Amino acid sequence: MSLLSGTGFILRLDPISEKDLAVSALVRGRGVVRGVVRGARGNARKAAALQLLTEVSVTVYRREGADLARFDSLEIVQSAFHLAARAETAMLLPYLAEHLLTFVPDSDPGEEVYRLTRHVLDALSEGADADLSARYFEVWLLRFAGLLPDPEGIPLAAREVVAAVQRTPLPRVPEFPRTALRETEEICRDIRREFLGHELKSYRFLGLT
Repeated sequence: MSLLSGTGFILRLDPISEKDLAVSALVRGRGVVRGVVRGARGNARKAAALQLLTEVSVTVYRREGADLARFDSLEIVQSAFHLAARAETAMLLPYLAEHLLTFVPDSDPGEEVYRLTRHVLDALSEGADADLSARYFEVWLLRFAGLLPDPEGIPLAAREVVAAVQRTPLPRVPEFPRTALRETEEICRDIRREFLGHELKSYRFLGLT
C-alpha cells in the first residue's frame, strides 16, 4: 500500500453509497487523484472540507491495482465557501474545476496548474473581476497544455489581453473593455472545443453562448 500526504483542491464529488463519496482532487505534486472518503455523507466536518475548490490537507492511501485511493485526515487549508456564496463567482468554481479535471493528465504532477489555481482563487477572494479571472485561468491553462496559438493569429484586442495575462500577476492585470474579454473568451472556447470535440458541461452556467 502506498501512502502520501499533501495538499489538494477538491474538484468533484460523486456519491457511491449511503455514507461514502468518491472524490477527485488536484493533489500538489501528484496531479489529479481519485479516491473514496468514508463516512463523508452526513458528516458536517468532512462536508465542510469537501467544498468545490477548497484546499485541504489530506492523507492518501492506495492499494496496488485499486481503481480508487482512500482519502483520510481531511483538514481545511483554505476554504472556497465564500466564493461559492457570492453570485459573481459561484458558477465560476465548477467551471475552473472541470477545466482542471479535463486538462491535467493523470500522469502530470500539475505543479504549475496547482500554483495557477491558488493564484486565481486568492485574487478572486481579494475582489478580482470574475470575468478577467476566468480569462486569466483559461489562457494559462491552454498555454500549459500547449494549445495557445501564435499571438499573431489572434485579433488585436484579444492579443493585448493574452499578452497582459502572460506577463502580469492577476491582481495587476489592467482593466480591459468587456468586448476584449469577450473576444478572448471566444478564442479560448473555440480552441477548447476543437481540442476536446465537445464543450465543458459547466460552460452553459456562465451565461455565455
